[in-house]
Amino acid sequence: MKIEVIATAQQVTEEQVKNKTVVVIDVLRATSVMVTALSNGAKAVVPVLSPDEAFQIKKSSGCEVLLGGERHAELIEGFDYGNSPLSYTPDVVKGKVVVMTTTNGTLAIHNSLLAKELYIASFLNDKAIVNQLKEKQDIVLVCSGNNGLYTLEDALCAGRIIHLLQQQHSNIRLSDFALSIKALYESHQQNIHNVAAQGYHYNVLRQKGYQQDLDYCFQTNVCDIVPEWSGDRIVG
Repeated sequence: MKIEVIATAQQVTEEQVKNKTVVVIDVLRATSVMVTALSNGAKAVVPVLSPDEAFQIKKSSGCEVLLGGERHAELIEGFDYGNSPLSYTPDVVKGKVVVMTTTNGTLAIHNSLLAKELYIASFLNDKAIVNQLKEKQDIVLVCSGNNGLYTLEDALCAGRIIHLLQQQHSNIRLSDFALSIKALYESHQQNIHNVAAQGYHYNVLRQKGYQQDLDYCFQTNVCDIVPEWSGDRIVG
């Protein structure tokens, strides 16, 4: 097994992901929303790059579609919900298609579409993702980052996935960056939330009043769902 890590959505190239098993991570908060919505009964999540695309899908699809996402961590005007995973409760999402656009996570997904397989990960479904990956050979973990910058929370999640895979797989080759990400996680595995709380993106969200989201997103192994790209959408 070979594992590479990419630091941000903007750094993803076709060559890095083509015909590989790719896992997109955006802990705060896009992939945490996707995992939560699908776990709570959403039919699918459709990631798009712009609000205009989302509005077009809503117009053509009708009431079964919910619009969710953010720009600069704020609700997009005209959208049903923002980027808080706590908004996507079973009574809201069951049987619905969630069309999402976010600053970083949906870009990371679209930049990874040449993958052989594309999965969505967060701390919430970390062990389910690891079980899905344990027989794969060529894995790329894509950290979405924040506006082209590395983020601690995505790196720690990638490091945790690598750490858990190494517990199950005796022959893993890691790129230099993957080795550093693994070392970051293993140095702080007893207090990952406190370490992430020092990061810029975390503190932007805290200052905007999203502490409940932050507490929720750092829970591990609370969902057994493995969201996967299928056709033009993500399904659980």
